[in-house]
Amino acid sequence: MRITQKTIWDYDEFLTGICEAAKDDDLDFVLLLIAAKTDIERAYGKQCVNYSALVTCYEDGLTKYTIIPRNFKL
Repeated sequence: MRITQKTIWDYDEFLTGICEAAKDDDLDFVLLLIAAKTDIERAYGKQCVNYSALVTCYEDGLTKYTIIPRNFKL
């Protein structure tokens, strides 16, 4: 299972990403972004703006996310 793409989504970009994915009818990606946003909010509360999600897409179509500090660089 090879990685095909990695993208960092800042907490502030989640709502825009959710709306764009909904327009494109990409329900799986919408649910992934909602789950990432919810996990960050539950884990970090008022400090959630200091965190991002690293979204990793794999060759077989699987997509996962990892919560990372906002200043993380690829």
